[in-house]
Amino acid sequence: MSQEKRLVLAIVLMMGSVLLVNKLFPPAPQPELPAGADTVGVVPAETTLAPGTEGGPAPELGQVTGEAPLIVPGIAAAEEIIVEDTVWVNGPLYRIGFAQRGARVVSAEMLGFESLAEETKGRPVQLVPQHEPDFFSHRWLVGDDTLDLRGMTFDISPASGLTLATGGEHQVLTLAYQHPTAAFRVELRYTFSADSYAFDLEGRLSGVNATGWWMLGLGSGLQSNEADPEADYNANLAFAARGPEGVESQKISDVEPGERTSLDGPFDWVAVRTKYFVTAVVLPLEAGSEGRFGGLMIRGVSAPHRAEGAASFPLARDGSFAYTIYMGPTDHGRLSAVGRELQQVIPYGYKWLQPVLRPLAAGITSLLVWFHNVLGLSYGWVLILFGIGIRVILFPLYQKSMRSQMATMRVQPLMKEIQEKHKNEPQRMQQETMKLYREHKINPLGGCLPMLLPFPILIALFFVFRDTIEFRGVPFLWLPDLSRADPYYIIPVLMGASIFLLQWISQRSMPQVNPQMKMMMYIMPVMMTVLFLRFASGLNLYYATMNLASLPQQLYLNKERRAAASQPAPAKGKT
Repeated sequence: MSQEKRLVLAIVLMMGSVLLVNKLFPPAPQPELPAGADTVGVVPAETTLAPGTEGGPAPELGQVTGEAPLIVPGIAAAEEIIVEDTVWVNGPLYRIGFAQRGARVVSAEMLGFESLAEETKGRPVQLVPQHEPDFFSHRWLVGDDTLDLRGMTFDISPASGLTLATGGEHQVLTLAYQHPTAAFRVELRYTFSADSYAFDLEGRLSGVNATGWWMLGLGSGLQSNEADPEADYNANLAFAARGPEGVESQKISDVEPGERTSLDGPFDWVAVRTKYFVTAVVLPLEAGSEGRFGGLMIRGVSAPHRAEGAASFPLARDGSFAYTIYMGPTDHGRLSAVGRELQQVIPYGYKWLQPVLRPLAAGITSLLVWFHNVLGLSYGWVLILFGIGIRVILFPLYQKSMRSQMATMRVQPLMKEIQEKHKNEPQRMQQETMKLYREHKINPLGGCLPMLLPFPILIALFFVFRDTIEFRGVPFLWLPDLSRADPYYIIPVLMGASIFLLQWISQRSMPQVNPQMKMMMYIMPVMMTVLFLRFASGLNLYYATMNLASLPQQLYLNKERRAAASQPAPAKGKT
């Protein structure tokens, strides 16, 4: 069972336990809609593809292979290359290597992040798989013809590479291919800054009638740097793109060798990601819609956890193109700064939940990071304080919920009298029930809704620990990594024990305990412990802390409950 399914089951169980008391003491039924009432549906608006170019429609998947070379007068279709050299861009955040052959990227080290994989543990995170031939490779397509630039030798300037200094000016690396006997020339200009994982790409073709489409290779997927690469590849390695209808993605593990599939544009950005890192090509904010990507083509290969990806975009009439490249961590703030809602590349849960989960998860992450930076505490202690704080903030609502439940229980004899007296008159029964609630100032939903408020936070935290990089590899006490499961299962067991203790204390103060509630007191903690065993230890730490912080509150509420039970039952009203 996947972790998302386990989370859904856990939430259903928790909500079921919250709703059980309210089920035993149900509110009055709501009136039905009058005859003829109708609901309003929303029909999605139609979208149109990006305008085409003189080169024709976006290329099909079969054209990605470059099997049909483009023949331009005076230009050789292929060139034998035996020289391979690499020029480096060194900065405070990364170290990127560009090869002369094909102007492709052969290395991208994230210097601020350490690999957790067994083979490369302790080294900087490396995004480009070893011997990857197509990472930011280039092809030009016109109709059914392809000019494959992956085998061409590019001149790189400056030949010594770039060294980016913090606070320094932007620097430019130029890669150019000039045909030795013809006017055909391709020039690629990368502009870097020291404080950003984003850099600009500007390209231009000259010496030919530049029409058609440009194909930019995205490689066969990023290299995993996690402690469990197999799980990372299966669950997280994917190509993604965002268009007018939202984000589309294709897990690489679902693409069989030789299988060809595509994501159809237009797209504002295309990307390839793992759990914590992403490489994306983004249409600049100032660019028009005519520069959108036409599509993202994917082809399965024989190597495990690999599939070749390539994105297409139209060339301008003057043979130019310009895009922003992001190569770095899935940091919400940095991705947002790039624009075009690139932060949506982080897959927060199911698509239908993302409009709610994204802002909630982003807000919680920002708050935890702020506490970490301001208080100077480790993230483990921040989570403990956060769990206590959430329980303190919600206590007034929780107290109100308990009082509403006690009030509902006290009027149960009157409720039964109404049900017996008007059992053959449903409408009269409903009217008298609502009258009873008004007389005793009872909100039928008051005992339920306040207790459900912690669940959205718990769900959001599940995806925060699953998808955000801030907690990657962060240790706390005996826990080696807050984003991974507790290897000794101490926190999940403590969390289950806290659930049992809360239910036991709560039921001791009840005048009578329903057999179903008593059974849930034993079954619920065991099931929750099993479900949470493999969840992130940080999530379990937060939930266990919030439960333990509820114990003094529960003891206080028990006193109120006993005091309310000692009061005489309300007098029977006229019904």
